[in-house]
Parts: sequence; C-alpha cells; structure tokens
Amino acid sequence: MHDIIVTTGLSKAYDQKQVIHSLNLRVEEGEFFGFLGPNGAGKTTTIRMLTGILAPTGGTVTIDGHRLPDEREEAVRSLGAVPESRGFYEWMTAEEYLAFFAELYGAERMRIDELLAATGLADRKHALISTFSFGMRQRLGIARALLNRPRILFLDEPTIGLDPQGQEDIQRLLRKLNRDGVTIFLSSHLLNEVSSLCTRIGIIDKGRLIAEGTLAELQTKSKMKGGSLTDIFLRLTGGTKS
Repeated sequence: MHDIIVTTGLSKAYDQKQVIHSLNLRVEEGEFFGFLGPNGAGKTTTIRMLTGILAPTGGTVTIDGHRLPDEREEAVRSLGAVPESRGFYEWMTAEEYLAFFAELYGAERMRIDELLAATGLADRKHALISTFSFGMRQRLGIARALLNRPRILFLDEPTIGLDPQGQEDIQRLLRKLNRDGVTIFLSSHLLNEVSSLCTRIGIIDKGRLIAEGTLAELQTKSKMKGGSLTDIFLRLTGGTKS
C-alpha cells in the first residue's frame, strides 16, 4: 500500500486571514479516514483543496500520485466527491440527472440503474428531482459521485438529513465500497458514525491538525483511556469534557 492522499504544508488564506495552517496529512490507499473539527475549523476548505476545487495559497497536494493544481485533470479521474452543498437540476428526473453526468464523465450508462438501486432510489428513477426530500437528494449526490468508479471518495456530511434507516443504508454502502478497495475520506459531525466506520481519524481545529491516529492512539493522546470519540473530540477542541 502507498499514500494516496498527501499534503505538505498545505495552507489557505483569504484576504490575508489564514484559514488553514501548514497542514501535513497522509492517507493510505484503501483507508477509511475520518476528518473531524468544530464548525469553522477548516474541514470543507481542506476538502475543496484536496479535490482541486480551491487552489491553496501555500504547500502542496498530491492525489494518487498527481500533484494539484498542475495535474488536476489526471487527479480528478481518480476521485469522486459528495460536497456538503450540492446543486441539482430539479427539472430532471433522477435517471436523466445521472445520465447527464455519466456522459460528462465518460461513464457507462449501465451504472445508472446499479447506483440507483445501491442508494435506494430505484423506484424513483423517473421522478423529478424537485419532488425529492433532502435525504433523497443526499442519496442521489452519492450515486453521482460513484459514476466514474473512483479510487478515492470524498464525503462531506453524507448522511445529514437521513433517517436512521437511511443512515444505515448509506453506511452499509460505504463499508462495501471500502472493502472493495475504495479509499474513503469522510467528514461528519456524527461522531458515532465516524467511530464505527473509520480506521483512522484526523482532528482539525482553527485550521490546524491537532491530532491524528486510530481511536486507541487518540485515547492515549488525549489521556482518556477507554474514552469515546465524542469525549476525546471535546477535550482536544476545548469542549466541555475535561
């Protein structure tokens, strides 16, 4: 195995305000990596830089051996992304929407029915997206991200707005994808979800990576032997647990 996501001194500033501070991060191929932080910590900004949407103001990003932004076209072929905010063409049906992106990505049309079934939308393939609930749109966004059979999947709050059954369905799908070799980079406020899915976790606060490791390693770092991820997160980010 090799490191499939690598950042070195990754930084981002807006109008001279530093948002991400010299982030050094490594994610191994096939890993299920959790990325946590309080609101405003810099999680979404980091993901946008990792997926080539946002240019850093310092440092480097390498995705599957391709350096961004110079080799962006090669890098994006390896990845799929489900951003926290996503737009939909509401006048399209679910099938039409996926067909549109399948053509853009050069993906097989046969993937559409497969992904609609995998995300629990098979019976809604001919329904207009304008009739979809928020949770159904979440599922459709995941289906779109998987069209090009990505080697790396970036997920920003993928199960937000889903009921418990919907969350379980998506988590089951993500576990299967990871077993099949897809590297998953998951950002979520649902710490129980992260704890149950991820093999390793990074915690960012105020734009700085403050901890990284397995749950056991984070327990040691936070001096909370046997502590839950929620307790560890609150202690390390200055929450109420002490």
